[in-house]
Amino acid sequence: MRTAASDISMMNIFFLLEALLLVDGVFGVDETVSLSVIKGDSVTLKPHTAIPEDDTAQWWFGDLIIAQMNKAAGLFSTSEGDKVGFKDRLNLDKQTGYLTITNIRTNHTGDYNLKIKSTVEKSKIFSVTVHDAMKSLSVMEGDTVTLHTGVTDIQRGQIQWKSGGVPIADLNEDLTIRNIQRDQSGDYELEINTTSMILHRKLHITVSDEMKKVSVKEGESVTLNTGVTEIQGYDLFWMFGDDVIGNINKETKHTYDSKDTRFNGRLQPIGKSGDLTISDSKPADSGVYHLNMSSSSHTVQRNITVTVKAIDHSMPIWKKIVIGAVIGIVIAIVFAIVFRIVTKSWPCRKKTLDPVPSGDMDLLESNLNKESDTRNTH
Repeated sequence: MRTAASDISMMNIFFLLEALLLVDGVFGVDETVSLSVIKGDSVTLKPHTAIPEDDTAQWWFGDLIIAQMNKAAGLFSTSEGDKVGFKDRLNLDKQTGYLTITNIRTNHTGDYNLKIKSTVEKSKIFSVTVHDAMKSLSVMEGDTVTLHTGVTDIQRGQIQWKSGGVPIADLNEDLTIRNIQRDQSGDYELEINTTSMILHRKLHITVSDEMKKVSVKEGESVTLNTGVTEIQGYDLFWMFGDDVIGNINKETKHTYDSKDTRFNGRLQPIGKSGDLTISDSKPADSGVYHLNMSSSSHTVQRNITVTVKAIDHSMPIWKKIVIGAVIGIVIAIVFAIVFRIVTKSWPCRKKTLDPVPSGDMDLLESNLNKESDTRNTH
């Protein structure tokens, strides 16, 4: 059986629920939209909240007012932002209340809060993160270049890529250019239009025809270049075959050098440029080395072929002939010198006949004559 007390209690519950629904309908639930952009982008924040003609809407950056508008009063101001680091960077749409930040900088990272003043205040928050990534990059012919959008959950028709102002792709993802060539140098533009924002980005690509084949002699050092003077905001790694032989992590700044026994301590520490140097090269170092550099705005992949020419330690025939001839001449010279020294040391011996005395000669002649007469008598 229902009592008066129970009826009152039920009515109180209904009134409470109605009041909660009313409050939720008037105040709404603060919505936070997270956005990730790159330094230099132009980004438009779209609150999608109806702003009454006679109401005042204010854009806040943290606890600072940077723009405000009141249609009835003809108030459209961004001068507040000029005073707190947004000079000449803010544009306010007079119809929609959309706020555009041009050439956004890293110090513009933070929460942007749209507050609409009326009987009850409504609010929408955009949490914007600005990455310090390069907007101009230099690559080599044959590289694979991927330009990142930096956003997720994009639906078809919300992304448009252009090159030199001409549409080149209507994608729902990053733009990848494989085997890039010199005639593909230029400006690449990205436009993203979602329910929460409009983003414009421009990146400039310069393609050079630097050699991607390196040939050295055994024992020489070989350096593989990244093409940049300083690695900032990159995740970078070098690979040889299936092995990572060096990398840099943009978050931890950790540099790893391979302990691979093939190199045996011959890999030089990776410096600020990310270049890889192999000292005292060996023929076994020949092969394809893979570079991967990834940032918030783009990824570059590169293959460099290294050839280490082995030194032929065997002696060529002509060299053997020359050396043999030289050795023969040296031996002949040495022999001649020795012979000369030896012959000079011998005593000089000459055989001479002693002269016969004249008396003996007369006696000999007389005896010969007598012998001749005796033969004639007989």
